[in-house]
Amino acid sequence: MGNLQSANRSGVEGAKSRFRGRSYLPRVSLCSAVVCLSLGVGLYCGWCFDNTVLRHKAIEITASSRLDSSRIVAINNWVSSINGVAKNDGYFVFAALGPTPLQILQKGGDCADKSRLAAAMLNELGIEAGLVMIRSCSDCPFGHTVVEARYERGRMVIDPLWGVDYPAGDGRYLGVGELAWTNLAERRLVDLQSRHGPIGKIATMPARDAIFDHAVAINWNKNFATITMVELMRLTGYPPEKMFRPRFLEDPKLALIYLLVIMGLVLAAPSVVALRSPDGKSTGTLE
Repeated sequence: MGNLQSANRSGVEGAKSRFRGRSYLPRVSLCSAVVCLSLGVGLYCGWCFDNTVLRHKAIEITASSRLDSSRIVAINNWVSSINGVAKNDGYFVFAALGPTPLQILQKGGDCADKSRLAAAMLNELGIEAGLVMIRSCSDCPFGHTVVEARYERGRMVIDPLWGVDYPAGDGRYLGVGELAWTNLAERRLVDLQSRHGPIGKIATMPARDAIFDHAVAINWNKNFATITMVELMRLTGYPPEKMFRPRFLEDPKLALIYLLVIMGLVLAAPSVVALRSPDGKSTGTLE
């Protein structure tokens, strides 16, 4: 009998030991979740500071503007005027993420960089805007980037690299949908180049940068996941062509904030499960 009791005690102690060993996983997950969420909060504070700088500058530039269209044009002209056209070599954390809008504000950049800055500044004014990528054919690589923004009468395209907008001539401006498969953008470019002559940046703008036939905000044909998403959006009645490019795709800090929050929530899940007893009642402890 004594041997049997001793064996039972040994078995119980072994089970407790194994249970305590397993309980480290939710503890580690919880600590990791706290770290991720804390980093996310800190990064969010930095992102808000950046946006404050962008917003104050955008308000300064558009102080005399009363309509969204005039604000959009003013931002476009100002961004076009800063620091040349070379690619901004700055980045935030990872080189693949590219520069933040504030880094572009400070050092300028190429078409993608300046479009990123212009869209962020417009967003800070409460104007919906996103990047649009231009290519020569449906299978060609993207060669130029512009911005499409919502104004009081629809959508309008601006080119922050060249400082170009596309007025319709009746007080309206033209968006990607109105410029595609027409020669309206090319005619606008020819008109600007003829008026400015060989002097000025606009004289070097290539005609391919004003062709919107295959322009897209998001490369929906990139992979199986994006193609599936397109079909699901169409099934719900929302045309993906009308979607503005999400800001987090063009703001490295915002992208990392989302990533850290998602990671934090995922890592916290084992701890939440560990806080539940087998009968579904909260134990209130991770042990």
